[in-house]
Amino acid sequence: MKKITIIGLAGMALLILVLLKNQIATDWGAATVPEIQSVTAESSCAKKILLDANREGREITRRDLNKVKGQCVSIDQQAKAF
Repeated sequence: MKKITIIGLAGMALLILVLLKNQIATDWGAATVPEIQSVTAESSCAKKILLDANREGREITRRDLNKVKGQCVSIDQQAKAF
């Protein structure tokens, strides 16, 4: 009975690791052109940051897009004051 429980728990742990690996791989994958365009269309702040990254020859990942979107919300709100 203990062996079956241990094997079952190990199998579940392995399944969780596989699912997490797929999510991490997706986040760290290169962003597509439409993904980048959708972020830059919404925010001039995001456009500037991503243009700078592109000029530096850095690959833009989906994780970068999520980070830039979050970072630029307050900056875009403040920019409306000018």
